[in-house]
Amino acid sequence: MMQLSQNQTKRLTAVHGWGGVVLGLLLYVVVATGTVAVFGQEIAKWSAGASSSRGIDHPIDAIVRDLATKLPRFYLAETSIWENEAGELVAFFHSHVPKPETGENADFGTLFRIDPVSAVVLDRHEGFIWERPDTWETSALRHFLVELHVRLHLPDPWGLLATGILALLLMATALSGLLMHRHLIRDLFVAERSRARLVSARDRHLLASSWSLPFAVVLAFTGSFFSFASTVSLPILAQVAFGGDREAMMETLYEPAAPADDRPAVAADLDSILTRSTEATGGPPVFVSIHGFGRADARVSVWHAAGGGRMGFAHAVFDGADGRFLGVRPGIGISRSLGSDLNDLMWPLHVGDFAGLASKCLWGALGTTICFVILSGLRLWVRRREIDPAWRRFGRAVTTVGYGLPVALIGSACAAFLSATAGDPFFWTPVGFSVAALAGIALGAAVPENDRLALAFRRTLAWSCLLLPIVRMAGGGRSWAEALANGDAEVIAIDLLALATGGTLRLLVRRSPDRRDAAAQLPEPAE
Repeated sequence: MMQLSQNQTKRLTAVHGWGGVVLGLLLYVVVATGTVAVFGQEIAKWSAGASSSRGIDHPIDAIVRDLATKLPRFYLAETSIWENEAGELVAFFHSHVPKPETGENADFGTLFRIDPVSAVVLDRHEGFIWERPDTWETSALRHFLVELHVRLHLPDPWGLLATGILALLLMATALSGLLMHRHLIRDLFVAERSRARLVSARDRHLLASSWSLPFAVVLAFTGSFFSFASTVSLPILAQVAFGGDREAMMETLYEPAAPADDRPAVAADLDSILTRSTEATGGPPVFVSIHGFGRADARVSVWHAAGGGRMGFAHAVFDGADGRFLGVRPGIGISRSLGSDLNDLMWPLHVGDFAGLASKCLWGALGTTICFVILSGLRLWVRRREIDPAWRRFGRAVTTVGYGLPVALIGSACAAFLSATAGDPFFWTPVGFSVAALAGIALGAAVPENDRLALAFRRTLAWSCLLLPIVRMAGGGRSWAEALANGDAEVIAIDLLALATGGTLRLLVRRSPDRRDAAAQLPEPAE
């Protein structure tokens, strides 16, 4: 590795350590919730009791055509179609209307939820639909987790800016840690030394950080890319290149160029388009967008999940009037380029869905490792300064957040399950999280010794995990027999994971020595 002077090493250590101390707990929240959100689709099926593959696998042409004839032409400017985890076909006919509060254009229209087999309309909503997640989101729990990871539930644009800054912090700590490693290859295979508590903790931190370093850099870069794209990069681009006209910018970047022709025309057969699009891309169709339905200049865009040797989504474009195949377009721009190829890699590299469940499990394991690296690094920093009462209090805060966040997430899941049939889960899910989080904070404040506090949290987390499947079924969720009959492997798998986690924690609690006198121990040297 790079040879650094003593002063350079001290400065890097300060950046590495103080960066983690100042924002490390928030970074842990973002990484931990992101690790859970990787399995968002599986969590939606588990929490909603649904079993759809989320691909559009039913005929849709007759349904969409019939609904379009019943709507004003104004609503046919844009049409979005997808199938949710409950197996419902969702069709959103809309145009762009200024919002009364801000004056900015937003999608306004009518959303239908349809049974794709019987073509019966199950629900209908009108207005600014994206502001009301209960109208289009299947799982309140999945929605809460994703929003917590992406925005920390802060208003736009502050939430995205906050998570973008935290992603840059992850990048800074990863790179500074890389430069500080004097023997990176050796550290990949370091054996834990049990002769001293601090040395053993340092070895575990080194081992985990060494193996997760490349993933941390990828995660940080892609995360900051998504956070700053809509809050910084695109607004600057719109102002500089398009005179502030964001709609013109979006059409240039994402929509195929087509001469305007508003003459009425018979729309092309959507089922035929989906069949040909699947043949061209190799992956299942997951989203359809129609620009100008029933017009001579209509365009149909079909997005497909990873397949056919691709890591990311494929975007196929068709003429919406005569059904001609216009080609496979990149995610951004009209023609393929190095920039569009890199852009297309950002999503699969961030969420790890490029190889199905296998890559998601790998991303989940690496995300869990980064969570351990963050918490173990904070504990190392505190242990070297635990003579100071202020640092001991900070150590209790690390323990409270480290264990309290999983407990709070389980609290949100329990609230979602129990309110699914008799309340509003989109209201009660964040309430459940807040109540569990406040209970964890109260426990952290009540127990003065860090080791006893950790033991209490382990017991709480163990019982929370063990009770979670019972609460899910008590709230009306599918039993294992029903899940097996319907092929819902996600329901059983997540229940088993919760039970295994709870059982493992119970064993660790039983084997934990009584450390009530640990707070009186003197700090041990790192070397």
